[in-house]
Amino acid sequence: MSFECIKYEVKEGIGWITLNRPEVRNALSRQTWMELMQVLQDTYDDYTVRALVITGEGTAFCAGLDIKEMSTIGFKGLGEFLGIILDPIELLQRYPKPVIAAVNGHAYAGGFELTLFCDLVVASDKAVFAFRENRRGLMSGLLIVRAHEYNMRHIKELTFTGRSIDAHEAYRMGLVNRVVPHDDLEKEVMELCEEIKLVAPLSQKLTKEFLRKGIREIGALWEPFNELFRSDDVIEGFEAWLEKRPAEWKGK
Repeated sequence: MSFECIKYEVKEGIGWITLNRPEVRNALSRQTWMELMQVLQDTYDDYTVRALVITGEGTAFCAGLDIKEMSTIGFKGLGEFLGIILDPIELLQRYPKPVIAAVNGHAYAGGFELTLFCDLVVASDKAVFAFRENRRGLMSGLLIVRAHEYNMRHIKELTFTGRSIDAHEAYRMGLVNRVVPHDDLEKEVMELCEEIKLVAPLSQKLTKEFLRKGIREIGALWEPFNELFRSDDVIEGFEAWLEKRPAEWKGK
């Protein structure tokens, strides 16, 4: 796959998406969103890719939406722009495999919100986070969809003030999973992905789906458990355990 605004490569079964507009701190243009959508669609059912990682080129992770582009398209074009954003965000929410944000630098506004739509966040100790939309008279629209998953008092403080926090404070607030030395970011993410690859992909898919839906009734789990117990992966998992060898997952 060849792109203008992102780079995509597969490393040891892990798809790496690099936001590749360092001259504008990887701001999210219409083209960027369309390219993200293409990768999500192309890898959705491809279980040779076990997880996706999103990171940024250069010193920034992502500065948010491309405000300069938005300012040139007018109100009619703005509606189209927002429509282009919603499709990949919606697909990201129901993507069946783990998605990890590897935050290598500044994650502002929509860039910060993008990390909240990832399943896991690993941050460089040089990363900085902020919701800056309110300082421009806007609001953190995408945040509202995910805010319930986090401590609401922290979210309110960050959105009401627009202040920046470093990676360690983001960790204390529960907004990132791990903070690692900047130079070790890729290595640490790949080690996390190696652990992810030990788990059956069908099991991960169903777990993600039910966590997203917020299932509360135990009876609702019967059908997915029934599906799992009929799967090739469960048979392989038990056989691998009995034979004391690593499992070879098929995602079936």
